[in-house]
This record gives sequence, structure tokens and C-alpha cells, in this order.
Amino acid sequence: MRIKSNLDEILYDRIIESLISGDYVMGENITLDELARRFEVSRTPVVQAVKLLVNDGILSSMSNGRLYVPEYSLDTVREMCEVRRLLEGYALGEFMAGRGRPAGEIVPTLEDYASQCRRLAGETRYVEFATADRKFHRTLVEASGNGVLLETYSRVQGRFLVANYLIRPPRTRNLSGTVAGHDAILGAISSGDAEAAAAALHEHIVGVLNALSV
Repeated sequence: MRIKSNLDEILYDRIIESLISGDYVMGENITLDELARRFEVSRTPVVQAVKLLVNDGILSSMSNGRLYVPEYSLDTVREMCEVRRLLEGYALGEFMAGRGRPAGEIVPTLEDYASQCRRLAGETRYVEFATADRKFHRTLVEASGNGVLLETYSRVQGRFLVANYLIRPPRTRNLSGTVAGHDAILGAISSGDAEAAAAALHEHIVGVLNALSV
């Protein structure tokens, strides 16, 4: 399992937030010195955070040390969506079959993140919304009780989140569809309907891709 110090983890998340906010565009060069100035820290934690981001495919680096924002196509995002659907679908299936973590631990957490998304969508707080959405889906995978699955999913989810918002900036989005998707998934989980939960999850993920294609 990847271990990160507190400052490394904070910088990791802050850089992702900058990408989501539209502070950078696809293909843009980024320097360690610029990141250190932006976040008012020394180069050492920046280097560690960037190593993690490159390892997770969120930033790219070349052999000469050049660091840049990857360029994503809709085809690449479509492939990420398919992997997300498979991983989240498997995790949800395990949870609904009673082979994952207890529902009493998972459902309240999902409800909390869904509620946060509902509130933040109304306030158009895009970065916070993206973070709560990310945690909602991460919790779905955690529900499986499979740590290796979660570790694999985290890398895919991070890349997808950044690609999603780089291709279509958050300010151009209607967030109500995401909120409705969360509610549909939660409703099916609460009623114990595994088939409906799987269908709602599939529709939710495909809906994200369809929105990018518009």
C-alpha cells in the first residue's frame, strides 16, 4: 500500500484540485518551482507529491525531467469509464451479496457524500463537489472490503477525475445529473435491490461519458 506523509498527501490533493479548477490545460508544462511557489512550501514535499501523481498517471514526465499535464481524448476517457464500471460494479455486487463491509458502516457514509454533493451543486462549488463525488464512488469500492481492488481503483479514479474536468471544465456543467445518479444508486441499495443498484451505477457512469460527448 502507498504511504504518504501528511504534507505530501495535502499537496497531492491540492494539485488535483488545481487541475479540476482549470488552472492548467492539457499539455501544459508544470515546474516544481512553480508548484512550490503556488502552495508556499519547499521543493522537497512537492517532489514527493509529484512522484505520486506521476505514478498514478495524473501528471506525466519525460526522461529529461519535463513535467506536464497529460492530454486526454474522449476515447481514453471512454476506456476509463469502462474500467470504472467494471471495478465499481464488482465492488457493489460483493457488497449487495453481503460479502463486503457491513451496510451500517457504508450506507450512512454514502448518504453523507450524496448530501454534500446535493448542497454543493446548488452553491456551484465545483472543486468541493468533485471531491465529494470522488469520495462517494471510492466508498462504493471500499464497500467490497477488498483492499487490493481499492488500491487499483484509486489510480483509475484519479486519472478519470482529472481527465473529466480537463475536457469539460466544471463551470460548464449541470451537476444535477450526478446528484440524481447518486440518489438512484442509494435508493436501490437501501431497498436491497442488487439488480437495480447495478443498473443505476451503469447509467450513472455512462451518463458522465455522454455529457462529455455533447
